[in-house]
Amino acid sequence: MNTSPDIGVVSKAPARFRLPRVPFLRDLFRHKGGAFGLAVLAFFIFLALFGHWVAPYDPNASDMKALLSPPSEAHWFGTDVLGRDTLSRVIDGSRIAIGVAFISVSVGMAVGVVIGIIAGYFGGIVDSILNRSQDILFAFPTLLLAIIMVAVLGPGLVNASLAIAIVYSPRFARMARATALSVKSHEYFDAARLAGVGTPVILVRHMLPNVLPPVIVLAALSMSTAQLAYASLSFLGLGVSPPQADWGNMLSKARDFITVAPWLVICPAAALVLLMLAFNVLGDAVRDVLDPRHTGSGRAPETL
Repeated sequence: MNTSPDIGVVSKAPARFRLPRVPFLRDLFRHKGGAFGLAVLAFFIFLALFGHWVAPYDPNASDMKALLSPPSEAHWFGTDVLGRDTLSRVIDGSRIAIGVAFISVSVGMAVGVVIGIIAGYFGGIVDSILNRSQDILFAFPTLLLAIIMVAVLGPGLVNASLAIAIVYSPRFARMARATALSVKSHEYFDAARLAGVGTPVILVRHMLPNVLPPVIVLAALSMSTAQLAYASLSFLGLGVSPPQADWGNMLSKARDFITVAPWLVICPAAALVLLMLAFNVLGDAVRDVLDPRHTGSGRAPETL
């Protein structure tokens, strides 16, 4: 009896997610939140890349004749206690804000995805060990654990970014593990193993493409909280060293003058809130577009 139809059914792999290119971007721009988030994020990225030429003054240059000067035509956002232009320092601080958000979340996502895929695929004792290690990190409040790690590693931009990445990796590990466990139950995984396909190939070609979409959504949503975590560390003096402009450090220095120079608090705080809002709204839009049930453009995103 010819059993080839049955074999074909068993070995057929289910549709795998992949990131659509033009349709994805088109749907993201059509999404109101996505368009807003992309526009604001593009604005801050522009400031981060070209702020040196956009800023009206040197962010570290002092003008002793304009100490705590209120907003004016010469200084749109006023000046601080050392006579430094607040607008120029907010622009210069955007480079740190954007860099920390992307680097810390990207590193945390990479570490978490590797741990989650390995735990979900192999299971057993490997899954238990990796899962318990992530539970230990989850046992501590995020900011407290980041403060402890920076205190051990030493203050600074690199150490703060690394601490945030490590603190955020468990959330990506759990997401990747849950997706890997679901995907592993498909019959085409058994068919691939029986066909002699190596484990690295299975993990990279079959497991990873299915894990990435929900992880990318989580990464987009984590950008705002990662930026807030770094601003909190910087506020406590665990971020970049002065005189480098940094929004958290600016807020820390401005609290002593909040009654006489409120613009020193309002300007960096507004920039921080706007960037966090853009990340949150953009994350929601990415989730809507990558959702397989997304029908914003009249169809679901493309799959293999």
